[in-house]
Amino acid sequence: MGGRILLTLRIFVALFENIPMIEARSMLPSAVLLIAFPVFNAFWPDTPEFAFVMAFILCQIARFALRWRDQFAREQRRDGPMAGRKRIVGALLIPGAVLVAAQHPLLCQHVPSLISAGFVFLFAVDALDGSHSTTRAYWPGKTFAPYAKELTQAMLVLHLTYILLNETMIKAVSLEGWMVYYAFLPIVHHVILTAVFRAVFWLTPEPGERQR
Repeated sequence: MGGRILLTLRIFVALFENIPMIEARSMLPSAVLLIAFPVFNAFWPDTPEFAFVMAFILCQIARFALRWRDQFAREQRRDGPMAGRKRIVGALLIPGAVLVAAQHPLLCQHVPSLISAGFVFLFAVDALDGSHSTTRAYWPGKTFAPYAKELTQAMLVLHLTYILLNETMIKAVSLEGWMVYYAFLPIVHHVILTAVFRAVFWLTPEPGERQR
């Protein structure tokens, strides 16, 4: 019994060993958020809520600018070129307009939860119908194809965890504290995602062994 527990602990630790470095450009939106907020706050000292909303929107614009080509390609693989473009434009313009009009920081703080909820819906639908199309769109190729089912289930659990984590942080820390958490979330996501992939690859039997 003790040997099994020790082995489990060793495997768990190994999941987080030698994590590859995150790309520096992935942290650019976080830098935009952390720099833009105090700058905007200096311009609008009487309306820190508006300063935060504008900094948050600028952060999202920077994030989309880094990923738009990959995102278009993924949406095209899922639903075709036109449907993918319409979905992305709607997903950007409508929430952006609502945030600017409302000027309420709490709405911005719930945006990551809403995004994760969207992924939960997609992965749940894929798990139920067996298509795993979202996983195949994000990670195409022969390397990931045999693990599409397990990755879909793992991503479903991961995004549910992100919703719980974000909502907890909203209630537990100040607005500035949440901003720091959100700025470093890409690093946390990179580490956890690497560990999740390792767990799926290590613990899932090879395709030929699953049929035995």
